[in-house]
Amino acid sequence: MLSPNLPARKAFCRATSGSCCLHTRSFGTSIKHKTLRSFLDSDKTAASTPPSAYQYSAQLTEPEPIEFKRVREEAIARNPREAQKMISPLQGAFMSHMVSSQQAITALELGCYIGYSALWLARGLCKQGEAAHLWTCERDTHVAEIARANVGSAGYADLISVIGQPASRVLEDWDMQRKLDLVFIDANKSGYQQYYDLILDRELLSDRGQIIVDNVLFHGQVHALPTLDTKEAASSDDKPSNRRSRIAQTLANFNIHVAGDPRTSQVLLPVFDGLLLIQRRT
Repeated sequence: MLSPNLPARKAFCRATSGSCCLHTRSFGTSIKHKTLRSFLDSDKTAASTPPSAYQYSAQLTEPEPIEFKRVREEAIARNPREAQKMISPLQGAFMSHMVSSQQAITALELGCYIGYSALWLARGLCKQGEAAHLWTCERDTHVAEIARANVGSAGYADLISVIGQPASRVLEDWDMQRKLDLVFIDANKSGYQQYYDLILDRELLSDRGQIIVDNVLFHGQVHALPTLDTKEAASSDDKPSNRRSRIAQTLANFNIHVAGDPRTSQVLLPVFDGLLLIQRRT
């Protein structure tokens, strides 16, 4: 018989592994995964089965700091379903590496939830000296307070400012003289195109700045949608019947919008839940 707290256990497993994965798990002798790339996971049917590519990668990546792990595990314990919003520790290490490699000084995160991803971004920023800073926003003011407390307890209060406002308002009010080296978009999916256009229209990026957009493949649903060219996608009257399908279509339209924008160049990576890396053309 399955444990009565199976939903919590499922959510814990989802939140601690790659965010690209759709998990169907049996808590007995077998564990099955469905991912965007099938080679990333393997069925664990015997003790001798080698680890999945994801597990192997996580084992050989810099370890999750204990302060970050505490924030993640407390979020899972508080609300397992909502905790699925967090990026995985492996994606966090990747984001930190991206920030550090770019030598970003000024960064903005749109959608911080309880601050876990902000901590990873700040870990990359802190190598750039006292001038480096991250602003992160969360429209739910109660959740923003939790994020602010997590940032403080992890020792990053001087490096991270939590703004309790919607992403669109933050971008509309942003000082155009304070150019951004990096923007991480992980907020309301229906607002992605608005956020992108505000950043570009208001010229908020520095010359070397980039935008990183999360969840652009949305649980493997976006690339499985019927193929539409740019004009068809913009004028399609097809209304997906369920929320996930609507979000997937919205993200598909956003991806096409970015691909057709002559102001930027982009690469869409089929990793985690789909990452879109965008730079302004010079």
